[in-house]
Amino acid sequence: MSLKIYTIGYGNRSIQSFIQLLTKYQIDILIDVRTNPHSRYQPDYGSKKLELHLANNNYRYLYLGKELGGKPSDVTCYTNGIVDYTAVSSKLFFLRGIEQVISLAGEGVTLALMCAEQAPVHCHRKLLIGDYLQNEGYDILHIDKDGTLLDELF
Repeated sequence: MSLKIYTIGYGNRSIQSFIQLLTKYQIDILIDVRTNPHSRYQPDYGSKKLELHLANNNYRYLYLGKELGGKPSDVTCYTNGIVDYTAVSSKLFFLRGIEQVISLAGEGVTLALMCAEQAPVHCHRKLLIGDYLQNEGYDILHIDKDGTLLDELF
């Protein structure tokens, strides 16, 4: 049996409905994988405020956007101005972030990788991180826009 790792995007969700989803899926740690952990449209999802909301609801917060973010600062991760996920997945910074995720999952905690995009098929948390972890044998469960689980994506 492989370990499960969830992903979730906040999009236009209220912080209350977001936390309800974390409760529904029994998440222990939320790992923020946004390169820039801020939101002009959803101030509750700025890293400091989000961490406070999570702590007030007994969730742990971990920021890994520098390691696992979708817009790396390393210029060799881009081809014609577009992020090349194959290039990113071979970088030491990415592999160190993946190691932290795998280590936490191995400790038996339930974790979710979070980004802004609600639809996982349009987000690096599926296209880069989720696919990488799935290839390593992990079950990746995406919490979709409507709060249901998607476990198979094209």
